[in-house]
Amino acid sequence: MNFLKPLNIPLVHVLKILAFLVCITYINIANASLVTVKVEGLDVFDWGSISTEAPGAGSSGPIALNWDPNNSFQTELLAFNSGYSGTGGASCWIGVDCALQLSVTAQNTIMQLVSFTLGYYGDKGIVQYNVIDLATKASVFSGAPLVSGSSVSLIDVNASSNKGFLILFGPDGFNGGINNIAYSYYQSAPIIPTPLPTAVW
Repeated sequence: MNFLKPLNIPLVHVLKILAFLVCITYINIANASLVTVKVEGLDVFDWGSISTEAPGAGSSGPIALNWDPNNSFQTELLAFNSGYSGTGGASCWIGVDCALQLSVTAQNTIMQLVSFTLGYYGDKGIVQYNVIDLATKASVFSGAPLVSGSSVSLIDVNASSNKGFLILFGPDGFNGGINNIAYSYYQSAPIIPTPLPTAVW
């Protein structure tokens, strides 16, 4: 702790400040709100456009869901309340680059995309996905799992952003598509500049 001597700041004060910061961080994480969006619960007819019948469906608090971020008839997400795999999901007409966007709408908010599931039409097939952070425009998670048509595959993401995420996926062939989108959010403490003590100067 020799680096603190030139500042004349007692070690006990430094420890108190660190304890306070840890406490604030813990409180924010502990108060995170977990939301799981199930396509079956969106009250949208089979083969219905989610963005048309239920704009913003699944949005909660400072997180807004856009089921047609490309504003395109071909890639808007359609609801399937019971697919060939026996589960619901959302898919798009062309089955490639289906898109779902989750956006943070309030300042000092951190969102965590926890997970989602992917389905497939038929016996089994490859479903590619790519999760893009809206803050950096960079891919943070991607893959191409072999998905069975009789079940769904859970994709654990666990990535955080202060802007949100764009999820691209396909082809899924109008089976389960994407479903069970789990995300959480919490208010981060704003950074308030603190004047240095007179002793430092």
